[in-house]
Amino acid sequence: MDGVELLVAALALGASSGVTDATSAVVRDAAETFRGMVRRRLTGDGQDALRLLEAEGTDSGGWQVRLVEDLTRAGVDRDEQILRLARDLLAQAAAAGARARIGQVDLRGANGVLFGDSSTQNNTFN
Repeated sequence: MDGVELLVAALALGASSGVTDATSAVVRDAAETFRGMVRRRLTGDGQDALRLLEAEGTDSGGWQVRLVEDLTRAGVDRDEQILRLARDLLAQAAAAGARARIGQVDLRGANGVLFGDSSTQNNTFN
């Protein structure tokens, strides 16, 4: 996973049903700490996609593309400390049995991108 894919997976883990009551308090706390650190790096409108993810969870289709853009624009995808925290969070979650519900993300040259399970999208390109 590259930097932005790693970040999106870690952020999605904390907002999805992947972190449940069965998941250890350590993983839940790590996910909250991680989101707080990312939130501080995103400014102004850059936090909108993160707020949408937190409010609607990973089943919402509106947050992914915008969050990738926001993370990249703010340089969060190149911050080694945050990337290390994301790797640690995903490793802790895997050990605890949680699962981030997002796969590999590559948006180069993309049009009409849709992420998430059980999503529907209708596009008309003129």
